[in-house]
Amino acid sequence: MIACHPSEAGRNSMHKFSPKFAYLLATSLGAGLSPIWPGTAGAMVGVAVAAALIPASPWLTVLAYAALFAVGVWASSHVISRTGTEDPQIVVIDETFGAAATLSMLPLDPLWWAAGFLAFRFFDVVKPWPIRIMHDKVRGGAGIMLDDAAAAVVAGALLLLLNGLIDHLR
Repeated sequence: MIACHPSEAGRNSMHKFSPKFAYLLATSLGAGLSPIWPGTAGAMVGVAVAAALIPASPWLTVLAYAALFAVGVWASSHVISRTGTEDPQIVVIDETFGAAATLSMLPLDPLWWAAGFLAFRFFDVVKPWPIRIMHDKVRGGAGIMLDDAAAAVVAGALLLLLNGLIDHLR
């Protein structure tokens, strides 16, 4: 048995714990392991996140999304380094973040949330300009998270414009 300094023991146990924790977060608690449509499964976790944040203040909501984004960058980067794959299919925390962010911009109505979910998934999958720029130019965990953040902004903005147009025509 080899003795080590207590601080090294803690570091070693954290080193073993960290990859498992990163995978758990990157897969949105396992949604990314879905055998069919893992990105959609991750986005469905985002619906739960958005619903959980409904009673939160605007500042707390912004803080929660900033934390989710930062955790997503960290966890995604960790999985990328472990798998050697630039955008592993199991990483869906970006879809969780993007779907939740999109829904949080919209009126609290099942029809708007369904439209938001579908619009986000459309822009996430198709990746039109300017979303494509984030996907093609930014690497690592930041790139994984940024293209979904851009898809959320585009989907949310277009649906808010549509909502405003509908309200104007009433």
